[in-house]
Amino acid sequence: MNFLKRCCDSKRECLTYIIVTLWVGIGILGTYYETNFNELAAYFISLTGFAGAYMYGESVRKSGDSSIFKGGKSSKRELMIYLTVFLWLIIGVFTIINGADLMGMSAYFAALTPFVGSYIIGETIKKEPEAEEETDEN
Repeated sequence: MNFLKRCCDSKRECLTYIIVTLWVGIGILGTYYETNFNELAAYFISLTGFAGAYMYGESVRKSGDSSIFKGGKSSKRELMIYLTVFLWLIIGVFTIINGADLMGMSAYFAALTPFVGSYIIGETIKKEPEAEEETDEN
């Protein structure tokens, strides 16, 4: 229980554990469906830009909002990364089960990285509403 509490307190750590768990799960699924692991590795690399942008953002400006795994308001960056990971997971599982082109899907998904990554970085450097109000009062 202490592990889960710590995991939810650190958003970067939580995302890391989730991605590693998905890596194991998709690896097992890939083994079952006789997926080429070079292609599967490329598919995981297609997620790296998204996760990296989020972790960079959380390192530069830690969100004061609650984790999506806890009650309360979640940050826009966190919502975006988990939506992206969820879509990545659905697309990957579908591609593996149907024996579709995993390398093509990797490139297709990676092509989204500049847009989502830019959004996450933009949310990181954007001033918080409270910070703007404090600046106006001084």
